[in-house]
Amino acid sequence: MPKPSGLTPAQRSAFFRALASAAAELGYDTTADREAYRKAVMREETGKEHLAELSRTVDFDAVMRRFAADAGDYEAASRFGVADDARKAMLVRVCCRQVLQLEGCEAGTAAAADYLEGIVKQARIACGRNLRDDSFWMDVNPAHLLTLFRILDTHRRRLLRRSLDFRTARAFLKFEPGVEYARLPSGGISIRYTTPTEDNSITIKLTPCHEEARVLPAMSMA
Repeated sequence: MPKPSGLTPAQRSAFFRALASAAAELGYDTTADREAYRKAVMREETGKEHLAELSRTVDFDAVMRRFAADAGDYEAASRFGVADDARKAMLVRVCCRQVLQLEGCEAGTAAAADYLEGIVKQARIACGRNLRDDSFWMDVNPAHLLTLFRILDTHRRRLLRRSLDFRTARAFLKFEPGVEYARLPSGGISIRYTTPTEDNSITIKLTPCHEEARVLPAMSMA
């Protein structure tokens, strides 16, 4: 008899559904790949590799949040714990930088500001270009940082799918703060893993949460 998991039957079912969604999104389509991914997530998020070792609270929430984020379901990820506002604002800045890299735009330029403005305004967030130094600014209610990140990351994934063949794109869809992209003369892209950095040309002002919300639910981009 296998040793029973520390998770409840309902949690086990939710765990494997979330695992399947994340693995499909990331292109892990073999049993071996999915199993390696499962163990890697559990090890990275909890320090454990066996289901029987997972707690029903902290550990379960940690792996479920990771699976949801890897699957691109940031609303689900938020239900299993939300990072502090400063951390989420940093991830928005990083994702902005990655989107610009995929489009071949140089951050801190008017062209980059115009491009970001077109994306960010979809979330009805006040934004624009600082005419003094060409930096880009956003005025965001912290409650809507996750929505903004979802919009940006959805666009990032769409750009990857356009630039790479289907199988290759799926392998690189997961958001990684330390990834840098570069457009190649051939029209393709290079992908490099580095120490995570922010784009200092992007400023995010956090509007107090008690102020009237100006952000609508995210819409898919055409």
